[in-house]
Amino acid sequence: MRKLILMETTETGKPWPSNKIEEAQTQLYAYLSDFKPERYSYSKHAIMGPVGKLLGIIAASKFGDNVESYVGYIINIHDQQSIIGISNLKDAVTTILAIRETVSERAFLKILSSIDYAVYYLKMKEISERKAEKKSEDGNNE
Repeated sequence: MRKLILMETTETGKPWPSNKIEEAQTQLYAYLSDFKPERYSYSKHAIMGPVGKLLGIIAASKFGDNVESYVGYIINIHDQQSIIGISNLKDAVTTILAIRETVSERAFLKILSSIDYAVYYLKMKEISERKAEKKSEDGNNE
Protein backbone atom coordinates (compact mmCIF):
# COMPACT_ATOMS: atom_id res chain seq x y z
CA MET A 1 0.00 0.00 0.00
CA ARG A 2 1.29 3.45 -0.87
CA LYS A 3 2.09 6.00 1.78
CA LEU A 4 -0.29 8.89 2.11
CA ILE A 5 0.70 12.12 0.42
CA LEU A 6 -0.07 15.06 2.65
CA MET A 7 -0.79 18.37 0.99
CA GLU A 8 -0.94 21.77 2.55
CA THR A 9 -4.35 23.35 2.26
CA THR A 10 -4.95 27.06 2.59
CA GLU A 11 -7.69 29.52 1.85
CA THR A 12 -7.62 30.57 -1.77
CA GLY A 13 -9.49 33.76 -1.02
CA LYS A 14 -6.69 35.24 1.08
CA PRO A 15 -5.53 38.59 -0.24
CA TRP A 16 -2.02 38.76 -1.70
CA PRO A 17 0.17 40.91 0.63
CA SER A 18 1.00 43.41 -2.15
CA ASN A 19 1.86 46.30 0.17
CA LYS A 20 4.35 44.21 2.13
CA ILE A 21 5.86 42.82 -1.08
CA GLU A 22 6.35 46.32 -2.50
CA GLU A 23 7.83 47.44 0.83
CA ALA A 24 10.37 44.59 0.76
CA GLN A 25 11.22 45.35 -2.88
CA THR A 26 11.82 49.01 -2.09
CA GLN A 27 13.98 48.20 0.91
CA LEU A 28 16.12 45.71 -1.01
CA TYR A 29 16.49 48.14 -3.91
CA ALA A 30 17.57 50.85 -1.45
CA TYR A 31 20.07 48.40 0.04
CA LEU A 32 21.51 47.72 -3.42
CA SER A 33 22.09 51.45 -3.96
CA ASP A 34 25.07 51.06 -1.58
CA PHE A 35 26.32 47.91 -3.28
CA LYS A 36 29.42 48.35 -5.42
CA PRO A 37 30.43 45.15 -7.22
CA GLU A 38 34.06 44.13 -7.59
CA ARG A 39 33.58 43.88 -11.36
CA TYR A 40 30.79 45.43 -13.38
CA SER A 41 28.74 42.97 -15.35
CA TYR A 42 25.20 42.79 -16.69
CA SER A 43 24.32 39.30 -15.53
CA LYS A 44 21.45 38.94 -13.08
CA HIS A 45 23.82 37.44 -10.53
CA ALA A 46 26.16 40.44 -10.71
CA ILE A 47 23.38 43.03 -10.66
CA MET A 48 21.55 41.51 -7.69
CA GLY A 49 24.71 41.15 -5.62
CA PRO A 50 24.09 39.78 -2.14
CA VAL A 51 20.30 40.17 -2.45
CA GLY A 52 20.06 37.10 -4.67
CA LYS A 53 21.95 35.09 -2.06
CA LEU A 54 19.72 36.49 0.71
CA LEU A 55 16.49 35.44 -0.99
CA GLY A 56 17.90 31.96 -1.55
CA ILE A 57 18.80 31.41 2.09
CA ILE A 58 15.45 32.81 3.25
CA ALA A 59 13.67 30.38 0.90
CA ALA A 60 15.68 27.54 2.44
CA SER A 61 14.95 28.84 5.98
CA LYS A 62 18.64 28.57 6.77
CA PHE A 63 18.32 30.62 9.97
CA GLY A 64 14.61 30.24 10.73
CA ASP A 65 13.11 33.53 11.90
CA ASN A 66 16.36 35.08 13.16
CA VAL A 67 16.65 38.43 11.35
CA GLU A 68 20.11 39.19 12.74
CA SER A 69 21.52 35.91 11.39
CA TYR A 70 20.36 36.67 7.85
CA VAL A 71 21.71 40.23 8.07
CA GLY A 72 25.02 39.01 9.50
CA TYR A 73 25.35 36.43 6.74
CA ILE A 74 24.90 39.09 4.05
CA ILE A 75 27.21 41.54 5.82
CA ASN A 76 29.84 38.82 5.74
CA ILE A 77 29.45 38.55 1.95
CA HIS A 78 29.20 42.29 1.28
CA ASP A 79 31.89 43.88 3.42
CA GLN A 80 31.42 47.47 2.22
CA GLN A 81 28.36 48.33 4.30
CA SER A 82 26.95 51.64 5.38
CA ILE A 83 24.70 52.13 8.40
CA ILE A 84 21.80 53.04 6.08
CA GLY A 85 22.42 49.96 3.94
CA ILE A 86 22.38 47.67 6.97
CA SER A 87 19.19 49.33 8.19
CA ASN A 88 17.50 48.81 4.81
CA LEU A 89 18.66 45.21 4.74
CA LYS A 90 17.37 44.52 8.25
CA ASP A 91 14.01 46.14 7.46
CA ALA A 92 13.71 44.08 4.26
CA VAL A 93 14.47 40.80 6.05
CA THR A 94 11.99 41.67 8.79
CA THR A 95 9.30 42.43 6.20
CA ILE A 96 9.98 39.23 4.24
CA LEU A 97 9.86 37.08 7.38
CA ALA A 98 6.59 38.77 8.38
CA ILE A 99 5.16 37.84 4.98
CA ARG A 100 6.25 34.24 5.51
CA GLU A 101 4.15 34.06 8.68
CA THR A 102 0.96 35.04 6.84
CA VAL A 103 1.06 32.88 3.70
CA SER A 104 1.53 29.23 2.79
CA GLU A 105 4.98 27.89 1.91
CA ARG A 106 4.06 27.61 -1.74
CA ALA A 107 2.76 31.19 -1.89
CA PHE A 108 5.85 32.38 -0.02
CA LEU A 109 8.18 30.89 -2.62
CA LYS A 110 6.18 32.63 -5.35
CA ILE A 111 6.43 35.89 -3.42
CA LEU A 112 10.21 35.50 -3.06
CA SER A 113 10.48 34.96 -6.79
CA SER A 114 8.40 38.05 -7.49
CA ILE A 115 10.53 40.12 -5.10
CA ASP A 116 13.67 38.81 -6.79
CA TYR A 117 12.57 39.79 -10.28
CA ALA A 118 11.06 43.11 -9.18
CA VAL A 119 14.32 44.20 -7.53
CA TYR A 120 16.19 43.05 -10.63
CA TYR A 121 13.84 45.10 -12.81
CA LEU A 122 14.29 48.21 -10.65
CA LYS A 123 18.07 47.84 -10.76
CA MET A 124 18.12 47.26 -14.54
CA LYS A 125 15.85 50.27 -15.02
CA GLU A 126 18.30 52.39 -13.02
CA ILE A 127 21.26 51.10 -15.05
CA SER A 128 19.45 51.76 -18.34
CA GLU A 129 18.53 55.29 -17.28
CA ARG A 130 22.11 56.00 -16.24
CA LYS A 131 23.39 54.61 -19.50
CA ALA A 132 20.96 56.73 -21.55
CA GLU A 133 21.84 59.80 -19.49
CA LYS A 134 25.55 59.24 -20.07
CA LYS A 135 24.94 58.67 -23.77
CA SER A 136 22.99 61.94 -24.08
CA GLU A 137 25.73 63.82 -22.19
CA ASP A 138 28.36 62.38 -24.53
CA GLY A 139 26.21 63.38 -27.53
CA ASN A 140 25.89 66.94 -26.22
CA ASN A 141 29.65 67.30 -25.67
CA GLU A 142 30.51 66.46 -29.30
